Amino acid sequence: MNKSMNLELDQTKVLLLLLTMIIFHSCETEFVPEGTNLEPEIVVEGYIEAGDNTTPPFVFLTKSVSFFNEFDPSAIEDLFVHDAVVTVSDGDSEHSLNEYCLEEIPEPIRPLLIEALGFDPDSLNINLCVYLDLTGGLVGEIGKSYDLNIALPDGNVLTSTTTIPPHVPLLDLWFVKPAEEAPDSLLELRASISDADDRLDYYRYFTAVNGNAFRAPFQSVVDDAFFDGSEFEFPLPNAEFLEEDADFETFGLYQVGDTARIKWANMDEEHFEFWLTLEFNAVSQGPFSSYTQVETNIKGGLGIWGGYSISQYQIVVKE
Repeated sequence: MNKSMNLELDQTKVLLLLLTMIIFHSCETEFVPEGTNLEPEIVVEGYIEAGDNTTPPFVFLTKSVSFFNEFDPSAIEDLFVHDAVVTVSDGDSEHSLNEYCLEEIPEPIRPLLIEALGFDPDSLNINLCVYLDLTGGLVGEIGKSYDLNIALPDGNVLTSTTTIPPHVPLLDLWFVKPAEEAPDSLLELRASISDADDRLDYYRYFTAVNGNAFRAPFQSVVDDAFFDGSEFEFPLPNAEFLEEDADFETFGLYQVGDTARIKWANMDEEHFEFWLTLEFNAVSQGPFSSYTQVETNIKGGLGIWGGYSISQYQIVVKE
């Protein structure tokens, strides 16, 4: 794989936000071929976590991109919305999320911030702008609701609310050989949980290998409709990039000797519905694909303000 392709893949997390913008703007209205001059809307992507090694609360603000527009990745920086007043209230106090652009942050702190947001500091070449709390004053807690308020420079206001639900940790993690004919150097990761029987639970997971940033697989969310209240075993595929020459017999497996990390999360129903519908649209392509409107919990805009209760695990890849 050449250098330019590596840079493109390293920017996938940024482009996921852009994919969200495109999908929202194309799915929110009826398909009209001549409708090429749609006004951009504000897209929010923000999270607050409770649990192990949490990321500071943060919010990306961008403008949507029409489905019909030609897209140049170099134009990503022009989509960020600046000078908004972003606050989060937990019912007891209100906290401000301040805007930071990477080029303005001193070098000793910059790579730490990039890693905290889940990016690779060695390959990210976009001047990312984000609203976040670096004071440590806003800490996610299980059972609490968090109200997001965004006052834009043009006077418009966006609001949202998310709740951090109870957490159901993994019981165990282990590796198995996926099939007799599979290479000895590749293994499948399996996990088990004991699902709570007194509520609906919604799950999402991320993987990372050998110190790389966490990323989510193509289908990262599931609810407990089929295993409510029971102990359940399931695979956790490695969240790899899907390349044109990917071998689907080995895709999602882990290399023996590597160190894998798992970020396991619970979320509320609205947060789950956002990812469920977004991921369905992202993998459903072609003239015969099904139409699904991407859900949003942002009033006055598009996107997601989501809470996670999380746990993290590290395991060496071996049988």
